[in-house]
Amino acid sequence: MSEIQNNKPVKKRQKRRKKYNNNLYLYVQIVVTSVFITSAVMLKVRDTEVFYSVKEDYSQFFTVDVTEYSNFSYKTYIDKICNEIGEKYKILTQTFSPQNGKGANDTYPSNVSIKRYVPDEKGIMPVEGVVTSEFGLRRNPFNRKEKDFHTGIDIANEKGCFIKAAFDGVVTEIGCTDIAGNYIRIKTDDAIQTFYGHTQFIFVGEGDKIIKGQVIATVGDSGLVTGPHLHFEVLYNGYRINPEFMVE
Repeated sequence: MSEIQNNKPVKKRQKRRKKYNNNLYLYVQIVVTSVFITSAVMLKVRDTEVFYSVKEDYSQFFTVDVTEYSNFSYKTYIDKICNEIGEKYKILTQTFSPQNGKGANDTYPSNVSIKRYVPDEKGIMPVEGVVTSEFGLRRNPFNRKEKDFHTGIDIANEKGCFIKAAFDGVVTEIGCTDIAGNYIRIKTDDAIQTFYGHTQFIFVGEGDKIIKGQVIATVGDSGLVTGPHLHFEVLYNGYRINPEFMVE
């Protein structure tokens, strides 16, 4: 009789410990889930590919049955979660990198600057539409496993939509390449140049003087593209910069 009574407290302690273990694991899940949701919302706004990559990495974690984990090493488990969060933090810092200037990251091309340049008089967006690819690091649209640096912004719209000059200037070059398709390069002054790629029809010629807002071409899908859009670049003192700082 005494043995049975003596065993009762032991069994109760074991049940309490198992319940505590399960609850602690659940609490860790909640904390990590909160971090993931916050990061995911930010990533989905800025980079949908990164968002889905993070979501896939954590999908297994969210489906774990906590009742299967009554005995395991919390230190090993938490270290693993911390390492995974650290990797996602690296992606976050790349996606939301501060404007530190050219050379802040070895992955930036030598002809790129991520400094924030704002002209005395801003230009205009050259075409209406949706910005489908922003300036900066992105997943290569033709090879999702690799990343590249997008040196301009892509503005998607239907073929034939008018493209307008973002600034006053002079047309310095008109051409066509396998990648950029039909393109126009306009020089505003010694500091600012603009580039318009993947156009359909071009309405200006080399040497023409251009005024801001003048129709210069139409949206097309020439060159290497996934659909009709304008690839718009701004060069400042020879470096490609984020066009969205220069226009309104």
